[in-house]
Amino acid sequence: MDLSEISKITSALSGSYHLPGDPTHDVYILPLSGGADSTALAIIMQMMFPEIDFEYVFTDTGAEEPEIYNTLDALEGYLRKPIARVFGGKGLYEMIEEWGGFLPSAQSRWCTRNLKLTPFREWLKQYAGRQKYMFVGVRADESSRMAFTIDEVETEMPYIDLGVRREDVFRILQHSVGIPKYYSRRVRSGCSCCPFQRRSERTGLLQTQPVEFRRAMSYEKLADSDASRHAEVLPFSAESGLAANWMTLPMPKGDSLFGKAGRKDSLSLFAENGIFVGAEVFVDGGLMDDEFVWHQRIVSYSSSLSGIKRQLQDRYQHLLTTFEVLHFESSDEVRQKARFAVFYVQAPANVFDPDGPLANGTYTWHAGESYRQMAHVVGWATRILHAEGQRQLAAQYAGARETSWAYEQHEGAAAAIYAVTGETGAVVDSMWFQPKEPAANDETEFDERLMACPMCQL
Repeated sequence: MDLSEISKITSALSGSYHLPGDPTHDVYILPLSGGADSTALAIIMQMMFPEIDFEYVFTDTGAEEPEIYNTLDALEGYLRKPIARVFGGKGLYEMIEEWGGFLPSAQSRWCTRNLKLTPFREWLKQYAGRQKYMFVGVRADESSRMAFTIDEVETEMPYIDLGVRREDVFRILQHSVGIPKYYSRRVRSGCSCCPFQRRSERTGLLQTQPVEFRRAMSYEKLADSDASRHAEVLPFSAESGLAANWMTLPMPKGDSLFGKAGRKDSLSLFAENGIFVGAEVFVDGGLMDDEFVWHQRIVSYSSSLSGIKRQLQDRYQHLLTTFEVLHFESSDEVRQKARFAVFYVQAPANVFDPDGPLANGTYTWHAGESYRQMAHVVGWATRILHAEGQRQLAAQYAGARETSWAYEQHEGAAAAIYAVTGETGAVVDSMWFQPKEPAANDETEFDERLMACPMCQL
């Protein structure tokens, strides 16, 4: 904990905030989601008003990100006060089962109402008849975002008056309880299956929390025709014998794509389907200044080049403020060592189908896209890129001396390729993508108007 650094951050804020009401008998409530904004707000408010006995409350949906509870525990230790943890008696998945499989959506946000708002109102009854103030973490760079309101409670948004922006929030967390680990793949907090997550966030869930991903997938209802189109994919690592925790991405050669014509050497009797895939590659220098890759991961996919570029731009902007959770020391180090690649990959249409559900009677968390489809697309993209990465590695070290490390790399890659007899698709084209620097006071990349359930994602 670095209180001096937090003090410097708060002192440098552009505005000021004055506590409302009368502390001798009014109630000051700070709802927590376990996310960045509300956690940092609790820390700021305690530092600015140490004499105020704030009431902290967290309403549990039973489907939260596992790391949220670690953040709440750390915050309790920092604040030296317990956080009231409220549970309505039934979790999200229990309610879905009780309601016959009816999933929440943008048109029916019953999850927030039943799992957050109703239990919170019940908890508030203990303060009936007293003036209540509720503090929520809507930031100064979120002018379009709305805060939730409760009858008989005055809603306060201190960040607006103080001028707190996204980068301020994460700097405060870096010097206090740390950034919640799920921010390595998510932009906001919320249930692990939240229907308002971006595709890139769900891709990260599949990669890092496969049990939670498949739990959410099990609650979707797919017509037989849709379920059969998106079969499980055998990982390249499972067939080749390579370690499952290591994937060698191929490295693009240029900075532009020349099109997406099919493979000329394809022997498939079927038409081929393709998809754009975006990946991140983190590099560093070795003892002899040789650059090496220490992290590589598929970020997301899109049916269009502009779509995948937009997702990688979002990813880059997110990394600039959450660098600590990805093991960078600063945003400048992100600029120097984080790189982004775009691939156009193809595989025969009889095994690879990137399109979303088509049949009536299919019900999914996200309109036009199922979790099963996502696992299918990401699985095939991973298999195709892993295979191409091994081919590239084998070619790179061909002809190396038998006693050298390079020869071992060549032999290992060649053996992996030889061991795989199933379809591995092809990388038709690839490019490096250079994201733009975010403009000052730019909030467009994080505009949550179509996503935000304020009680869940503060």
